[in-house]
Amino acid sequence: MRQYVVGVDGGGTKTHYTLFDSNGNLVYFLEGGPANHEVYGNGYEGTRYELKTSFQKIFRESGLNIEDINFSIFGMAGIDVQSQKDMVTKVIAELGFKDFEVMNDAFLGIKAASSHGYGVCSINGTGTCCAGIDPQGSRIQVGGTGYFFGDEGGATHLGGMAFRCVYDYLYRCGQPTLMKKLLFDFLRINKDDDLVEIIYQKNFCNNWVDFSRIPFEAANLGDEVALELLQSTGRKSAKSVLGAIRYLNFESIAEIDIILAGSVYVKGENPALVEAFRQEISSNISQKVRFTVLQVPPVTGAVLWALESLAKGMDQNFREQVILNLSKVQLN
Repeated sequence: MRQYVVGVDGGGTKTHYTLFDSNGNLVYFLEGGPANHEVYGNGYEGTRYELKTSFQKIFRESGLNIEDINFSIFGMAGIDVQSQKDMVTKVIAELGFKDFEVMNDAFLGIKAASSHGYGVCSINGTGTCCAGIDPQGSRIQVGGTGYFFGDEGGATHLGGMAFRCVYDYLYRCGQPTLMKKLLFDFLRINKDDDLVEIIYQKNFCNNWVDFSRIPFEAANLGDEVALELLQSTGRKSAKSVLGAIRYLNFESIAEIDIILAGSVYVKGENPALVEAFRQEISSNISQKVRFTVLQVPPVTGAVLWALESLAKGMDQNFREQVILNLSKVQLN
């Protein structure tokens, strides 16, 4: 008898919903709005509305009902502590889902990229987060909750630190850096005294991500301050990965999968950050490391996880079939 699973990757700008059957066939795909409760003024009610309206459309157009779903995985941004997980779990249960699991979306990258289903995923996108799953199924999330939790990565951090390097150069005895010219060109200013004023006028204090390309561009021009910023960011991101490995139990395996996901890793225009990240990890653990840049959408991990839970395991051929079927969908 054919069964069905749902996989969800709920983000702060969009949500990917997938409906698969137990034979690995894609039944329905939908891109919805944000599912992260943190982006809504009414919090979890915003998440509830997004999930409710999207699933109404999915079931209406697929011809299935929520009772037909045998297992679901919800990877949701904004779930960083147990109380948040409990609230989102409550929302999903009230929609009518019976057998499902909820976790931070960072965990999806592990299931999507590792054929073993365990390893560590480091996300460097707009923000940063690290998630680990060991061979016994134990999990840990490191960071994802701000600077004081070790979140020294992501485009927002890089952009803010690029500004800080320029500000230090101008006013705090910092080292000269080409990032000054690149920043001033971006802001269309030419006087030092205009810098702080325009930062406040344009509210860049809440949107440092706009400056995130500057250190990559300056590093390509040989700027040592920018190069050190990229290398330092890579090393600090690696610390979260090493911490997850130390916290979990990978002693029984000879090689650990480390998955890199997010625009800073994938689209960074200078390799210094990724090289420093890899070097810091490789030189601080005894096992071999297999680094993989996530090439499939994270929602793939939700589907594979749901099917694995349903079937109590998954062979490689079936896994590849699911990935192939999902690759036919045009994802934004």
